[in-house]
Amino acid sequence: MKIVIAATFLTGLLLRISVTAEDSACKNGSPVNKSLWDCCSMPNLINQDIRADCHQKYGEQTMKQMKLEGTPRGCCIAECQLNATGLYSNGMVNRDEMTTMFMDAVKDTPVWQPMVRDLLDECFRQAEANKDIIAAGAMLEPSFEGEKICHPISGAIMRCMNKNLFLMCPKESFNEGEECNQLMDYFKMCNGI
Repeated sequence: MKIVIAATFLTGLLLRISVTAEDSACKNGSPVNKSLWDCCSMPNLINQDIRADCHQKYGEQTMKQMKLEGTPRGCCIAECQLNATGLYSNGMVNRDEMTTMFMDAVKDTPVWQPMVRDLLDECFRQAEANKDIIAAGAMLEPSFEGEKICHPISGAIMRCMNKNLFLMCPKESFNEGEECNQLMDYFKMCNGI
């Protein structure tokens, strides 16, 4: 249950990078209580225990941040995950180490290998294209007592990877059903960085 909530909050928060204030359907986050992994047998790029631990630490903060207007905030859940794996330090994601780790995560699933490899390139390109928004998010001051400010780069990369892997989910890996179909429709509609 913790991983479902973590994935839902993480994807909801990070969607704020790419949606306008008028697009409340996207801004409000996922319409279902399902994670991407519930609906698609996609690879776990980050260890599930790390994901759950980071959600435990930053899930409540993330819920509050999702309701804030203005410049998108960095996702501390994603930063925590990349810190725990040694992929993030001082506003920088180690692309070479991330590539090695993510490709290792799909070494036994050939169908996912080209998707992960190509998406790594695409997600880093998107982060570069949005560097001004990402930099602005890193300079924010806390909006509520106890808020930790995290650098948005981790969330931008992880959201891009997970969202696009989900959107590219092979038919044989997708769990058909009303909620999973709603989740797929949501990500198709809210397809930003």
